[in-house]
Amino acid sequence: MGSGPMSCLHREEGGEEDSRAYVSSEPHVMVENDKVERSHSSEMEDSDDEDAYDKSSEELWPVLKLQGKLEALSKRSPALEERRLAVLLTTGAMNPLHRGHAQLIHQAVDRLHKEGYDVVGAWLSPSHDGYVQPKALKMGTIGLSALFRLEAARRAVLEDELLSIGSWEAKKPGRWPDYPEVAMALQRKLRKVEKAWNLTQGFKVFYACGTDHATNQGLYRGFLTDRGFGVVIVPRLGEEAKKEQPERNVFVAERIDGEGAGYNSTMIRSALKIHRHSVVTKTLPNQAADFLLRPSSQDYSAFREDFEKLGLAGA
Repeated sequence: MGSGPMSCLHREEGGEEDSRAYVSSEPHVMVENDKVERSHSSEMEDSDDEDAYDKSSEELWPVLKLQGKLEALSKRSPALEERRLAVLLTTGAMNPLHRGHAQLIHQAVDRLHKEGYDVVGAWLSPSHDGYVQPKALKMGTIGLSALFRLEAARRAVLEDELLSIGSWEAKKPGRWPDYPEVAMALQRKLRKVEKAWNLTQGFKVFYACGTDHATNQGLYRGFLTDRGFGVVIVPRLGEEAKKEQPERNVFVAERIDGEGAGYNSTMIRSALKIHRHSVVTKTLPNQAADFLLRPSSQDYSAFREDFEKLGLAGA
């Protein structure tokens, strides 16, 4: 995933009988082991260009929902500075985003609540085109543009009180950053929020992902522990997670089951191509489904190439 070698919700399997025919298995694209190390080195350089990019737009990491959560908690006891505040991040192609991505985050939220954290923010970060497009080409599938995936994702979380869409990764100039670099960029943004709210303890950032990604990336041993990060691993139906390690801030959430366990982006792309709109409306929140199925003339004009890839005519 531009955020890592594989999507946090990557397993391309159908769960519902009426959708199974629209799912194709996509082999995983692995990235060289030193990719993460290069990302760490790049981040630690702390270049002027990176700083300028971080400051280029508040929309790279929207904090409106986070601010609302903090405002609500500040009116209750105990005081904010006495609470264990946490935020979550997940990454993936989100080609396009679906209900399963949001469910992964909410399963992780439930696990952290049991651990005594107040989860006050969560971001889904769609991958950079530098990752998605070569992978799509190799797999012989549709690679929707970063701007289109971001727009669909934003509409998908409009009614979610917690989730926001981070565009720092997808809009990164020149190259795609791997998921540790994305997580550190979010942490830099949060430092400014902490300062504004005088939060001496600050936010604990947890990366949420699936079991395969956790295994392949060694996340059961921890995630950027030297920088204070944690990880929440979320199994899907039929998967078994390894034992969690709370002392290393490695937690395992309850598995995703039911319909959500079968949702995936391949299902949506395939359903759109053959005009099975019922599959789209089942797997996407209403605003995102409307964007894909009934784009306005303005939306169609802005994303004509993407809609044509999906076999959708103009409004």
